[in-house]
Amino acid sequence: MTLFSGGLFNEQSFVLTVNGRNLLSILMLPDNLEEFARGYLATEAIITDDEIESIMIDGQTIGVLTKNPFKILLPKRAVVSGCGGTVSYLDPARLPVIGSGISVAANSLAVTFPQDVLAAGGFCAAALLPDGTVFPASDLSQPTVLDKVTGLLLKFGRYPAEAALIISGKAAADTIRKTLNAGYSVLAAYRPPTALAVGLADAANLTLMHLPDKKIYTHSDRIR
Repeated sequence: MTLFSGGLFNEQSFVLTVNGRNLLSILMLPDNLEEFARGYLATEAIITDDEIESIMIDGQTIGVLTKNPFKILLPKRAVVSGCGGTVSYLDPARLPVIGSGISVAANSLAVTFPQDVLAAGGFCAAALLPDGTVFPASDLSQPTVLDKVTGLLLKFGRYPAEAALIISGKAAADTIRKTLNAGYSVLAAYRPPTALAVGLADAANLTLMHLPDKKIYTHSDRIR
């Protein structure tokens, strides 16, 4: 499926089900559907990728079966900034804290994103492995593209803990939450972060960098 239709984003509606139960309805671009499911379940801390038995795409439905079909699965979404659905308080004490993490060269983080997507108002992201391998994705919103990138890594047997995450937009608090849930230790963005995002990243031992001016806000020891 193409990202554009008649020069406009090909936005479509999809439903994510887990063990036959509706978990999420979402509007997004019609690519990387399996990857989105894997990434969403990881960045929302619902289940780990090794708990997934299979994923089937049936039209507009992305169906996930888990190895334990009796486990009750609920989204843990907490919208702390920007747009979103149900709003709840984010407790920083409940966010994961990153361990030692990876080391990356600053000049390797300057990933080039598709200009047609950015010009149309979309968002891009990429996961970068230390060997230079890049896993890219694009979509209508930053949370969704973060999910797709994470799912790409997982589908190919790699893990966010092995990669740096680069995003075309701003690191807001909800971006930090999803980044930490996934397990990335380095987040580099093309837009300046929010003050809350910097505070959360610092407390969680996450390296946060603004790419255009090469400013590292937190835990600079991972950038060389």
